[in-house]
Amino acid sequence: MTTLTSRRGTLAFGPGLPTVLINDQLRVMDQTPEVLAELREGRWDTLLGLARLGERVGVDMVDILVDHYELDEAELLPRIAVAVHDAIGCPISLDSRHPDGLRAALSALQPYKAVINSVSAERDCLESLLPIAKEYGAAIVGMPIGEDHGLPTTVEGRMAEARTILDAAERHGIPRRDVVIDAICLASCAEPGSIQVTLETLKALHDDLEVATILGIGNAGFGMPNQTRIDLAYLVAAVPWGLDAALVDPATPGLIEEVRAIDFLTDRDPFGSRYLEHYRSKQAATGG
Repeated sequence: MTTLTSRRGTLAFGPGLPTVLINDQLRVMDQTPEVLAELREGRWDTLLGLARLGERVGVDMVDILVDHYELDEAELLPRIAVAVHDAIGCPISLDSRHPDGLRAALSALQPYKAVINSVSAERDCLESLLPIAKEYGAAIVGMPIGEDHGLPTTVEGRMAEARTILDAAERHGIPRRDVVIDAICLASCAEPGSIQVTLETLKALHDDLEVATILGIGNAGFGMPNQTRIDLAYLVAAVPWGLDAALVDPATPGLIEEVRAIDFLTDRDPFGSRYLEHYRSKQAATGG
């Protein structure tokens, strides 16, 4: 079980626990010129709006990525992270490999526990980011992308790279419970059949390594019409195989209802208590 903390309290996820949903829309890399202009002026109106949308829908936390040649990541990442946390109080995922930006953001978020997303199995990445995670008590998302062969296309290859990350984390004093492994969701239009490797990797990560798992679900339907429909189908298919957390677009129609339903069916939500709570809140909001 992995835990993160925020002003809301503790968020736990892992085998047998409810699926955690992470808002993936705060990505400062493909934003509009208007949003970039806001950021250069030190304003976060659009990003905070996206974060609040996720909060209203029922998403659990936010992933923040600042990767644009016009912007200073080390300066902006901590300011945006604090602004989002102050606004909605949820746990924060820092989608960065910028050491100075991560140190500044993790320090600014203290005493709360965030997660660094994502740490590959490449030697330089491990040696650069793991000491920062240890220093600030952060969790990490491990990406099974290796030094020599990149992203493996087999379950065995991804498991080998996951073990590399876990071994390195242990050497740096980071407990296994603070390591979440990404089983890798690829665009199915470009990699037909790749979902089966991902599903089997999720199961192996639970059964063999006993770690929490994550996927960037937004890759699943990339390049296809009605992309979020495919993303959601992928997510629902992955939960019974061992998916614990997913980066999602909170505007996906039916997102919360479908995830609450699959959690109920897979006994991650015993007796359907979260499903019923969400149903009743929706009924109350609509006067039903």
